[in-house]
Amino acid sequence: MRFDFGYVIKVFPNILGYLGVTLEIAFLSGTIAMLISFIFLALRKIDNKILQSLLNFYLDFFRGTPVVVQLFFLYYGLAQLFPIFKNLSGFSAAVIGLSLNASAYMSESIRAAVQSVHPRQMEAGLACGLTHSQVMWHVILPQAARVAIPTLTNDFIGLLKSTSVAFVLGVRDVMAQTKMLGGSSYRFFECYFVAITIYFIVTKLIHLLQTWLEEKLDVRKKNGGQSCSK
Repeated sequence: MRFDFGYVIKVFPNILGYLGVTLEIAFLSGTIAMLISFIFLALRKIDNKILQSLLNFYLDFFRGTPVVVQLFFLYYGLAQLFPIFKNLSGFSAAVIGLSLNASAYMSESIRAAVQSVHPRQMEAGLACGLTHSQVMWHVILPQAARVAIPTLTNDFIGLLKSTSVAFVLGVRDVMAQTKMLGGSSYRFFECYFVAITIYFIVTKLIHLLQTWLEEKLDVRKKNGGQSCSK
């Protein structure tokens, strides 16, 4: 069978129509993962060996096992042990599973970015009369953001691509629709060509957003910060 460009044009809107589901999973999971990451950042400050060991196990587990296995374990495995998981929809399971997986990467990106800020920045902020929380919010995090944006963007792109396995839980997203159209028409190459094109365009747009954010933050850096006297 030859490549049918006409069929590509025909199915492109059909597959593109499910991009909203893919993006919804990605943004919901990314938001939850960011919240978990900041909780981890706070917990890292606690000097407790048991707590730190649990946090390290969490990171090792979600970074050391395939995301599709984690989704199966969450959706099918835990349902056998805990009845509450039997009522969990495939969409919810995908969001929860991808959130937990992504947080294992994002938390380390944020922690590394915060540690890149010199400790004297905290000392200077406290000397100006600010509280620890105010220094973190107004001094440390803005500087860490410049360092974290590239890695967090890569983490989010990885999360976006990981949503392609959500179809194994019955979620009707871009990948699921592509698989269904390919199976019904036997035009697998054309269908997956459309899917890969959509994913590529979306990730390219995210990279452009990353570049814009980095430029905005660089402008703020050039303008300088406020002194204690202000």
